[in-house]
Amino acid sequence: MSFSIIPIQDLEKVTRQPGTILIDLRDEEDYRNGHIPGAKNIPYEQWEIEKETWKHRYGTVVFYCERGNQSMYAAKEMNKRGYYAISIAGGYQGYKVWKGIAVVDET
Repeated sequence: MSFSIIPIQDLEKVTRQPGTILIDLRDEEDYRNGHIPGAKNIPYEQWEIEKETWKHRYGTVVFYCERGNQSMYAAKEMNKRGYYAISIAGGYQGYKVWKGIAVVDET
């Protein structure tokens, strides 16, 4: 199995595939303050524990965090466990910029 980093523009195409789950690794408060529609919240610290006994049968697991670092690690770990795992480039911050939710500071 392999893991990929996809641009945010490809997210909708990937998540429309049957057997795909989208996981937000940010903490519960960040998730409540805004998240990608359809995402399930499993904070990174909780995922670190759950990954040892993960038994879900998803064809594709898509992770994101705030900027993409934790989700890349999570995708690599799940890849080792036999899943096709994806990380979203830029994380939630990239999603917000793409959707026009965030103002980019160019200074």
